[in-house]
Amino acid sequence: MSSRRYQPVLNRQQEMLLPPCVDEYVSQNNPVRAIDAYVDTLDLQAFGFANSQPVMSAGQPAYDPAALLKLYLYGYLQGIRSSRKLEREARRNLEVMWLVEGLRPTYKTIADFRKVNGAALKAANHDFLLLCKELALFGGEQVAVDGSFFKADASKTGIYTEDKLNKQLEDLDQKIADYQQALAEQDAADDRASQGSLVEDEQLQQKLERLRNKQAEKKALLQQFKDSGDKQVSTVDQDARLLTKRGQTVAGYNVQIVVDDKHKLIVAEEVTQDGNDVHQLAPMLAKAQDILQSENLTGLADSGYYEGNQLKTCEDQYITVYVAIPDKSKAIAAKGRLTREQFSYDPEQDCYRCPQGNPLTASGKAHQKNGKWFKAYKSKAADCSQCPLREQCLSEKAAIKQIQRWEHEAVIERHQQRMGQKPGIMKKRGALAEHPFGVLKHRAGMNHFLMRGLAKCCGEFSLMVLGYNFTRILNILGADALRDYCARRPENRLRNVGYA
Repeated sequence: MSSRRYQPVLNRQQEMLLPPCVDEYVSQNNPVRAIDAYVDTLDLQAFGFANSQPVMSAGQPAYDPAALLKLYLYGYLQGIRSSRKLEREARRNLEVMWLVEGLRPTYKTIADFRKVNGAALKAANHDFLLLCKELALFGGEQVAVDGSFFKADASKTGIYTEDKLNKQLEDLDQKIADYQQALAEQDAADDRASQGSLVEDEQLQQKLERLRNKQAEKKALLQQFKDSGDKQVSTVDQDARLLTKRGQTVAGYNVQIVVDDKHKLIVAEEVTQDGNDVHQLAPMLAKAQDILQSENLTGLADSGYYEGNQLKTCEDQYITVYVAIPDKSKAIAAKGRLTREQFSYDPEQDCYRCPQGNPLTASGKAHQKNGKWFKAYKSKAADCSQCPLREQCLSEKAAIKQIQRWEHEAVIERHQQRMGQKPGIMKKRGALAEHPFGVLKHRAGMNHFLMRGLAKCCGEFSLMVLGYNFTRILNILGADALRDYCARRPENRLRNVGYA
């Protein structure tokens, strides 16, 4: 009885009639056709891609940058970033063979393409954002800003602060002194060889020399601090920084994105060295405004972006913002003391009112602090001396209450009023801004940089964003629709010259 337990298999020695061309192996709705059609619409020479100009020279010709860009875009869509893995894909993957038309670049050629084309990759990503706008895929009304730490191609031990260097120099000085003392004792022991009080260490001098070399390296780094004025120095990736958030320290970069609420597409991105987000709100929203050209743009952000000057700049740019307000008075309120929020400002009288209704009037000239101008408001000693809330309001030695008011405090007050009108809007911010980072870091594994240097990492992150947005568009429109649009795009761009 013949066995029919399993599906029939292919006879490896049997001759077969295969399709005559590679194109028949790639279906019409395969994403690689959309990648191919899109990259073919780009003016790579205008973007500044290396080897995009026609050159007649001796030796082997360069690889077409369009083919290498297609290869990288395919890799980032599939979560493949390694140049060695992309090299293997070009030799065994029929989709990739079709996409790059049979080219077989080495991993070094692939890696160099990403390394030298940082600015061009940013330009390509910007062009894709314009394509998304052409397709009306941006809502253009509400966006969310968020930041996340990405690891650099460097270790935490290779990044130094001035305190860390001084501590290491102190340890080296102590070790060198100990070795020098041991050498002196060894020399003395040689004179008393008959006593044999010490065992000679023949490598003692070499160990001392290595310590002195380390000491010289640390002193050179310390001098670099003084010359550059930087707060950190990295020996591997010179632009990487030690970044700390919620008790965790990362050697890397602070990556910023702005996400549109219609399809959660990233409309702006930036790679920074800042350890926090406090100065990123207005610049990032300005980048988004440049793409969206919206007259009613609203920006959402968490409490890490809360800063008065940033709120004012956004207001000056006619961008309405909702930023979570950090509770800086929580510790004071927990002690049962009055907080600043319990003193109301009267704009008509230009004074503050305490909970008892007594005024705090402007006193003296405006003064500057941390680049901001403040005016002081003080209560009357007579009002405070008999106040029943004195112990909750003043310290034991204080006779009056003082409040400092920023010259643009009205901006903060308007923002607080908006936040009170929409108490649940921060939940929407989290749903918008945290989705792309989750996809990039956990689904695609893009939680670190392979390049070194801020400029190169900016180009690499633009490639990550391009891969993320491209995947979103494929899911929204389908590969065939995107391919067909790109095939018609040159004439579309002529009609939409405002997007160029």
